[in-house]
Amino acid sequence: MKSFFTKSLGATVLLLLPLVTILEGLSQDEEILPKKPTLTDYIRVGIANNPGLRAEYENYQAALEQIPQAKSLPDPKFSATSFVRDVQTRTGPQRNQLAIGQTFPWFGKLRLSGEIASKEAQAIYHLYENSLLYLHRDISVVYYDYAYLSEATKITKEIIALLERLEPSVQEKVRVGGDLAPLLRLQVEIGRNHDVLQALGKERVRQSAKFDALLDRKGPSLLPWPKLVDSKGEGANRTKFVEALFADNPELKAIETRIDKAKRAVKLSTLSPIPDPTIGANYFDTGSALNPGTPGSGDDPWGIQISFKLPLWFGKYKAEKKQAQANQRMVEKLLENRQNTLVAELERALEDMREAEDRIALYNKTLLPAARQAVEVSEESYKADRATILDVIDSERTLLELEKTYWRAVANRYSSRIRLETLVGRRTE
Repeated sequence: MKSFFTKSLGATVLLLLPLVTILEGLSQDEEILPKKPTLTDYIRVGIANNPGLRAEYENYQAALEQIPQAKSLPDPKFSATSFVRDVQTRTGPQRNQLAIGQTFPWFGKLRLSGEIASKEAQAIYHLYENSLLYLHRDISVVYYDYAYLSEATKITKEIIALLERLEPSVQEKVRVGGDLAPLLRLQVEIGRNHDVLQALGKERVRQSAKFDALLDRKGPSLLPWPKLVDSKGEGANRTKFVEALFADNPELKAIETRIDKAKRAVKLSTLSPIPDPTIGANYFDTGSALNPGTPGSGDDPWGIQISFKLPLWFGKYKAEKKQAQANQRMVEKLLENRQNTLVAELERALEDMREAEDRIALYNKTLLPAARQAVEVSEESYKADRATILDVIDSERTLLELEKTYWRAVANRYSSRIRLETLVGRRTE
């Protein structure tokens, strides 16, 4: 028993070591954001404040407390009997009976029960790790979506400003007898972009609310715009990511740990038919005999008792073993199914990242330079009466859509990379 206790204590310490740094915020006051928060600040505050993550941590703490309960002896039983009518014996009347007994589970049962509880605690810890990674992922994805929204808003404002700069020259042409239709079309386009800007403002409120939920932030004010920067893609090796997925994914680790737990439950079920002996003692409170000269008069007899259950109903124990074996097979299939699902998610994230990188390269090298040049040419042509205002509007709209798509691809590349890192059990910013 001592060696098992030492091993369990060591395992518990190993489980707790990573939490010393990860969960510092959980034991402190609620964290708040600085005025100009970075992604690192958002993640720090989310880890410290998110109620779902706190619940996972408390669940892990509760599972740790189950270990000493599982490997402890059952409580001893004490009973006291007071006879309504004294039991007359040769040595005197027996008035009261006291009994105490302690059940000792058969060799290996307590060890296996403790190991099962320990494995469950490890599985819950891995699930906590998984929740931590997913919180990191969710905050990062919302951050980059919010940053993209900032770029889209800035681009829309620039387009409105440019169209409004064109309006006086169009009005001048109308004033000297030019066609009214271009002015009306320009004003419609300005109004449409104002409507787009208003929609982006509403989307900002929704995105900020997502942040608030993840950070457990109660403030009514909108979060400041983050800066979206196009950084060079690092690429991704599929083979290495798949290997890391199978080796380091916390959810898979949790299922693998529960397979170990299920195997120990099968072993424990094979020990269930073995009776657990109960060792005890009985004591009888005895009065004096009617004949004071009787030998042993008034002596209080006592005795040692041993008892155990008779395992006659073998069908019950057979069903218990089959249940444990079926549970083991279920968890093994659950692992196989989850591996397949996560590999599919990995493939999708890899493909999304490649697609985003290809789009970024295409837009940087070809589409955006051409679209900007087209805007300049159409503006100059319009001023020289070689193009209509519709040509200018179309070129501006094309540039707007291309720039938005470009920044959407930049945000998607970040998000895809974060999803990949989450799947392989890594946290990057």
